[in-house]
Amino acid sequence: MARCTIIVLLVAAYSAAAETSTSDRTTPYFFEHYTQTNGLSQGSGYATTSFDGFRWFATQDGLNRFDGYNFTVFRAGGGRSVNANFIQALLTDKSGRFWVGTTRGLNLYTAKRGGAMCFDKFSTVFSVNHLVDTASIEKLLEDKKGGVWIMTDEQGLYRFNPQTRQVKTYLQGRNALAGFTLAPDGTVWVATDREIYYFDPVQDRLQPIGVEARYKLPARTILRALVFDTAGRLWIGTYGTGVFVIENPRQPLAIRHYTEGNTNQHLSSNDVVCFLRDKAGRIWIGTRTGGISIYDPIQGSFSQIRHTDNNPRSLGENYVLSFYEDEQSNVWIGLSGGGIDKYDPRKYSFHQLKHDTDRPLTSLADNMVFSILEHNNDLYIGTQTGGMNQYSFKTNQVKTFLPDLKNPNSILHGQVYDLSADAGGRIWLATGKGLCSFTPVNESFVAYPYDKASDLMYLYTVQVLRNQTEVWTGGHQGLARFDVLARRWKSWTDVPALAAISNYVIRLIHEDSQGHIWLGTFGHGLIRYDPVTKKSIALGERQGLLCANIFGFLEDNELLWVGTDCGLFGLDKASLTVRQHVSTQGKKATFRLPNDVIYGILKDDKGLLWLSSNKGLTCFSPEKGVIKNYDINDGLQSNEFNTNCAYKRADGTLFFGGVNGINFFRPNELKHNAFVPPVRITNVTVLDSTYAPNQDKLLLRHDQNFITFEFTALNFSNTEKNQYQYRLEGIDKDWVDAQYRHTVNYTKLPSGEYMFRVKGSNDDGVWNEQGASILIVIKPPFWGTWWFRLLLIVLLIGGLYGIYWYRIRMLKLRQVQELAVSIRTQELERQRLAKELHDGVGANLAVLKMYLNALGTPTLSIEELKTRSAAILKASLDDIRSIIHDIHPRSLAESGLVLTIADLVELMNESKHLNVMFDTQNVPAKLPESIEINLFRVIQELLQNALKHANASTIWLYLRCNTNTLSLTYRDNGRGLDMVLVDRLSGNGRVNMRQRIALLKGTCHIDSVKDQGTTVDIVVPLAG
Repeated sequence: MARCTIIVLLVAAYSAAAETSTSDRTTPYFFEHYTQTNGLSQGSGYATTSFDGFRWFATQDGLNRFDGYNFTVFRAGGGRSVNANFIQALLTDKSGRFWVGTTRGLNLYTAKRGGAMCFDKFSTVFSVNHLVDTASIEKLLEDKKGGVWIMTDEQGLYRFNPQTRQVKTYLQGRNALAGFTLAPDGTVWVATDREIYYFDPVQDRLQPIGVEARYKLPARTILRALVFDTAGRLWIGTYGTGVFVIENPRQPLAIRHYTEGNTNQHLSSNDVVCFLRDKAGRIWIGTRTGGISIYDPIQGSFSQIRHTDNNPRSLGENYVLSFYEDEQSNVWIGLSGGGIDKYDPRKYSFHQLKHDTDRPLTSLADNMVFSILEHNNDLYIGTQTGGMNQYSFKTNQVKTFLPDLKNPNSILHGQVYDLSADAGGRIWLATGKGLCSFTPVNESFVAYPYDKASDLMYLYTVQVLRNQTEVWTGGHQGLARFDVLARRWKSWTDVPALAAISNYVIRLIHEDSQGHIWLGTFGHGLIRYDPVTKKSIALGERQGLLCANIFGFLEDNELLWVGTDCGLFGLDKASLTVRQHVSTQGKKATFRLPNDVIYGILKDDKGLLWLSSNKGLTCFSPEKGVIKNYDINDGLQSNEFNTNCAYKRADGTLFFGGVNGINFFRPNELKHNAFVPPVRITNVTVLDSTYAPNQDKLLLRHDQNFITFEFTALNFSNTEKNQYQYRLEGIDKDWVDAQYRHTVNYTKLPSGEYMFRVKGSNDDGVWNEQGASILIVIKPPFWGTWWFRLLLIVLLIGGLYGIYWYRIRMLKLRQVQELAVSIRTQELERQRLAKELHDGVGANLAVLKMYLNALGTPTLSIEELKTRSAAILKASLDDIRSIIHDIHPRSLAESGLVLTIADLVELMNESKHLNVMFDTQNVPAKLPESIEINLFRVIQELLQNALKHANASTIWLYLRCNTNTLSLTYRDNGRGLDMVLVDRLSGNGRVNMRQRIALLKGTCHIDSVKDQGTTVDIVVPLAG
């Protein structure tokens, strides 16, 4: 007989030490921990409440507000803060008031000022002076009429009516108050350390029930807490004596007593601190030394929840101070030094089978699970190093089968990759050393060595064919088949189609309902073999199957779902074409898988597919896409699962094996979260400064344009899976999908108004479309304000007007200057003409007059006088013609500047005194009259200067026309400008020449070197 170890399967023990079996389906209790490492100010949780959507915790070092990600601590200090750091009691009443009880009195939240939380004393809020302003407040309770009961440490019990603002005193001066609670009918019940009272509204007093005498409690029983269950029974928690349950606390009926013990009818500890009746009717009992006991009224038994060192999801510690159940049915547990724990009933809905180091003989032998198979109401589990484990659903026991060298009937190898059952009740195993079978009746194994032992050492898969005559195996060395009747291995010589592929690495073998055999290979894709035709077909890219590595199969009517390392394929078995392919690259977001590696595929009773991968477990609808993805935070053994390691029971339970054990669950028991979470902006950071987010508008300077927003959806069930969308109106055109990220940065925002909006969803994708918003106003710099821009416009207009005015003034001044130059030029011309007339014509006329006076004298004959007079008249006429030509040469008007200069040059050359050479380039026949007359006069002046003063023999004149200018170059070989010449040129001739050039808006440059001649360059514009 094979060696085996019998162990008891403990599932809930992994949750929180609640010892129950898989068949009981007991709720697993996993806990999330929040301590000072997470930002909690101090580790003692005296009270918890919900207000404004947040969770609030009372500690010895301040009031803590939790948004699902971060803690904000409110401490004493300042005029509008809580009056002490030691907080003991919290209450959110039906009217929305938030009460905070400290060791120094009672506070209420009043309002936000500038977005900041403000608290005031009781007397300030209600205008009632009372010692609760300074008394140490231990507990707070609201009754059904809205009255607030205030339990103090030393001053007794008070009831405050917010409507009448009256305070009533009960049990005045008592310092032994233990707790209070509401009965199902709304009656207030109060416990001291030795007595229990109920409130009689008719007599307005607390009536004692005589608990010690009536129910004969053990001597020196110290009462600590009260709670009523849904049946109206009163639960009394004591210090050291356990729990008493009174059927009818007003009548002397039966009483039950629960004490500490190790069964499901016992408590985890006799030292009770607090109670909670949750929405499901269970009674939570918090103890001082034993953690939590939870009473289930349906099963009539307790679950004991304790801290376990090696289980990070167990209760944080065993001393429990307080309970609080929020609107999402999350239970918050205040611990004594261990911080705050949270039980989320929706988060950890997956049961686990795994190895426990504290119980090596009472758990799976190995967490690396390769195969799961049910046979005859037993679950067989193949592991990597722990052999095969057999779990009985009937007895809740597990047997572990490991190799034993001393026992020839033991399992062949400790690594079991795959399992398959035949009709005779045998289990066939693909192991690391080949094929073997297991007979459950006598628990014996039989090995089937291959002819060449080394050839089939490492098997990945095994399949008993429907005809029961052959067992096919696949492994690292290829495909093989074993003849069950002949008990021998067979070759593929009779099946050429498979002989050709028999050396492929075969990971999976599946025989479908039509008898076709599907082979999943590693590197060669999917192969279908038809035993009738003995033909095989390799399916690949041509059929739409894009991957060569096959990891999982699921036959689904006419489809075969195929898991690969590039997504999920839905293959039509008849047409052998892919109908559907989904992966991480899906066109629609809902059809994008979290991971491309699909290991296991199961279909639940609602027709949804469950896919195991390297990123958890995905619920997938072929019509709608991904419904939800679960990961290790939801209670999975790991995010990574193993090849084709999936199994579905007839009752709908799904099993998936992975690298850290097995998850099993019933999909219809997974709870959907329909809670619409409030959305809050929790922080606004500008540069390095933090601003209160709870305000409608935030005004900033122009240089405060680096802004960080933090926000949260106040869903406290699986908070890390809350999703967000945000938009900064004015910057973002559409909503930005932030997924799980709850912060966003904006940099270098220009001045203006921006509305930041954010929406959030819970972990199941239920969105709060209204979301939250805040208006951001970034003021412009002074140079960006309207008045500065208006000033700039005014200055610009003024500047343009000033430039215009200056331009007009300069034009007028230039006109005056040009007029003055013209007048001066004309005056000089008149002076020259006067001189010419005086010296030439005037002298001739005087001589002529003298000749006329000499008529009749004997000195001159008439003929001689006639001859002399005619000569004088001719000379005078010549002078007059010359003057007229100087004033306006006729040839200019008739022939133009070039021909007129040419005529002048020709006359100069005829005198034989000078050799003048004249050349032109691109000069038009006609130029503006002002240019022709003034430039001609300049040339005359230059030639006269050369003739009279330069002693030059040769003169060069060069006149050329460019695009917009006319250039004149004069050069001679005279004596240059000595001092005498300079003096002469500074006279009328030079002034006259420069004035004419200025009149034409031109330039004149004279370059002269003594005894080397003179060069004059003149440039005048043709336009303007």
